[in-house]
Amino acid sequence: MNPEFRRQLWLGFSVTRLAVLPLLLLACFTAAALSVTHDVPNIVAITGAAMFAVLVWGMGTLAAGSSVMDEITERTWDQQRMSAMQPWAMTWGKLGGATAYGWYGGALCLLVAVPAAMLKEEIENVFQLTASAILLGVFLQSFLIAVNLQLVKNGGLSTRRGGVWMLALVVLWGARPLFGMTRDVNVMWWGQPFDKFNFCMVSLALCAACALVAAWRSMAEVLAVRQLPWGWPALALVLTVYLSGFAPAHHAATLGVVGVCVCAALTYFALLTEPQLRPMWQRVASRLATEQWRAAWLQLPRWPTTLLLAVPFALAASFSLGMADVKHWPAIQMIKLYPATFLLLMVRDCALALFFAFAVNNQRALTAFLLSMFVLYAVLPWLVDTTNNGVLLGLVQPLAAQSSLSLVVAVIHAALALGLLGWRWRATAPTHAH
Repeated sequence: MNPEFRRQLWLGFSVTRLAVLPLLLLACFTAAALSVTHDVPNIVAITGAAMFAVLVWGMGTLAAGSSVMDEITERTWDQQRMSAMQPWAMTWGKLGGATAYGWYGGALCLLVAVPAAMLKEEIENVFQLTASAILLGVFLQSFLIAVNLQLVKNGGLSTRRGGVWMLALVVLWGARPLFGMTRDVNVMWWGQPFDKFNFCMVSLALCAACALVAAWRSMAEVLAVRQLPWGWPALALVLTVYLSGFAPAHHAATLGVVGVCVCAALTYFALLTEPQLRPMWQRVASRLATEQWRAAWLQLPRWPTTLLLAVPFALAASFSLGMADVKHWPAIQMIKLYPATFLLLMVRDCALALFFAFAVNNQRALTAFLLSMFVLYAVLPWLVDTTNNGVLLGLVQPLAAQSSLSLVVAVIHAALALGLLGWRWRATAPTHAH
């Protein structure tokens, strides 16, 4: 048996806990059944679903996140990193073992709730809802482990519980579209109608699979097991294809615009959560100089992969926005070069992030970068806008300029940032004594 899985089971289970949980659930079901005089199966099914959500989605998810963060708090994480376990074994050991008690209670709830629901609903619908609830539990638990592992790389008390807030944002963002699907008979995706329940279940299965892969690859990074950086751009491609399918028309233009936005979100997230150490980039540069391409890819952090992937998406978006079938869109000539402009601003921002990270005293590199982004995207445009000078506003914020001028100004911004980065790289180059 997986030693991490066995260790988590020993930590989570005891004879007392095994016996108490069924008794508590039995008391809840009994109280729910006795609280009504009619429609008892319905109230029992609702109670079982609510208890499943509490045990699996709530307690199980928090236990999954704690399986990583508690190791940091108790200072036992370094011992686990030195073990001989492979990343996937460590991942499913923590994921399965830490959440086992929640799934134990959730299974007991389903044993009561599913038969009760079958008395009121069609069997097919009950099975679909049950499968969707299980898939959502797997997604939430895997996602929190992946985010916590990503935040562990930066350390610090402020990131200890950051994954919970990230999970809450994802749930709030994704709950509304999922509930919106259930109000329609069919879901239109890439111009094809799909049954709403089947589509929701397949969507949850896709999310769960992506979260599992993310947890596995994040564990590999934390355990210093080098892998080719294909996971991050693959996630960007999956998200782009999935989200673009909901557009009612102009799928090519939507695919390009959504692709740029998804790549930007993943690029900035990785840029802010991965330590950008100069020795790491020095190793990448050394591998490239000696034409060790595979070794260079293994050393490369994740954010450059989605930044590169944004290039074809930006070109496709600009080309598609200039096609005849979308020219009737308002202000199309003004925005058709905005994807390329936004890509150049991403290059500028990434160069500035490395400029601050490569400083000799870089303890506040993240704060300096965030402050610079606040100035560039909020303070300066707001101050210039008060002058009612459109040309000056376009020079400060390229996205506020006319289409052709925005691209030229963005090139200048990116060139200046890359120049600063080149100067910092040369200024901090290691000196070798002779």
